[in-house]
Amino acid sequence: MRRTALKILLCSAVALGLPKGHAAPATPRITEITPILIGNSPVTLHPKGFPAVTVTPFWRENGNAWGYHLYAVTTPDAEQPDQADLVDTQDATPNGPLTDMLSDSPHTGEDAIQTVHFATARVNGQPGLLLFITTRDMGGHPVPQPSPAHVRIYQLTREDGEPGTTAFTFRPLSTIASPVTTCHADIALSAATKIPFATWNGPHEPVPTCPQ
Repeated sequence: MRRTALKILLCSAVALGLPKGHAAPATPRITEITPILIGNSPVTLHPKGFPAVTVTPFWRENGNAWGYHLYAVTTPDAEQPDQADLVDTQDATPNGPLTDMLSDSPHTGEDAIQTVHFATARVNGQPGLLLFITTRDMGGHPVPQPSPAHVRIYQLTREDGEPGTTAFTFRPLSTIASPVTTCHADIALSAATKIPFATWNGPHEPVPTCPQ
């Protein structure tokens, strides 16, 4: 698997949804990004410093072009190992709600509006498990037409047991505006991370051809 060094430079109070007047955290240095392919079956990962993490994908059929995947991320319960505990994702806005399950929006597959990916990487030199959610900013654009997009990056984090939180969460790390306008969220992700479309999606997944 190809590893790509990347330094995330776009990290601001606006991008991370910080309150006005609050200083943004130091820009994280993200290197050695290695995408993890999630197909149609559960995948168990072993990130350093964490219990085993299992990503389980589901398909929600909708009878039209608006079906979507759901992803449940779980760890074994510390006291009941036969029980799986959810790993929630924290909203990028302050005091935002926790999300129990992740979802994408592939539309026809040729013009995905939102995609969900996982990757190992180093954050400021330390190993980490990251979540990448890429969203096209549709505005008034028809779905098949190219549009701007942004990538939100989250890092798996151990929580301190505060009531209402899960033992582990994906916390917002950075947001990148993709340098391209495109008809597919993963083309935007590839342009933002400089990692090929096929590395995120597998070698047999063709790159969509956007209308001109």
